[in-house]
Amino acid sequence: MMIATEIRRPLGTMIAFGFPRGDVEVDLAIAGRIGAEDLEILPDWQAFPDPAPLRARALDLGLRIHSAHGCWGGRTILAHRVDLGHPDPATHAESVDDLKRCVDWLGAAGGSCLVVHPGGLSDPADSEARRDALARGLIILADHARGTGITLCVENMPPGVFPGSRMADLREVVDAIGRPEVALALDTGHAHISGSAGSETLAAGPRLRTTHVHDNDGRADVHLPPGLGSIDWGGWVAALDAIDYRGPILLECIKHLRDKPESMTDEFLGRLRRLTGRER
Repeated sequence: MMIATEIRRPLGTMIAFGFPRGDVEVDLAIAGRIGAEDLEILPDWQAFPDPAPLRARALDLGLRIHSAHGCWGGRTILAHRVDLGHPDPATHAESVDDLKRCVDWLGAAGGSCLVVHPGGLSDPADSEARRDALARGLIILADHARGTGITLCVENMPPGVFPGSRMADLREVVDAIGRPEVALALDTGHAHISGSAGSETLAAGPRLRTTHVHDNDGRADVHLPPGLGSIDWGGWVAALDAIDYRGPILLECIKHLRDKPESMTDEFLGRLRRLTGRER
């Protein structure tokens, strides 16, 4: 696997926070082990944990809270279900309200990017109505986030989400909105199933603000560490260079690293250094 980049990008990792069975210190230790600089927080939204202790702990460890993964599907705060592209007015309103709460939580945590799903599994025949609902929701959220320094980053999804499975469709929505508070997040695993990580990155272009980085075999979204699947990482880095992306390479494989710490080999750590431009 050939990886070469002249651009130095920060390494980050997702960590879980506030879950009854979780231990945030384990995830923070993994962040230290792999040399991460940035964190994305996956909160237990139902518990709505206080972000202040985590913000202080991250600061103590010299880590930046970059982003949080917003509510989606059944992972909600008060909503029955969060689906930002849902055309039903009540479901849409509940989704927007929960994501406003996520924006406020991230502001208290000191982060700058809220990753949001464009919607759930849907019928292609509903694409136009769902696109309109998604755009309306993002505009409302952009108004809510204005002046906070927080950007709503819409994530590309695996096949079956209309719009959402192809980055070109999401780019079209974000371009039409034209707000600095709305950008894109590239999930390499989802991209590998829907197309390729490189092509989906090129489709995002200058709207790309953050990433979710993990590997798979092109069929199942299994969140493997980079190098354990079949993604062309050299091609992906070349695509990042082509669009001059300078944001974090943010791993979304914390469960695998937590469950299988032996996977953090010298080879794996070297791969991360090459992905982020710290080693050629």
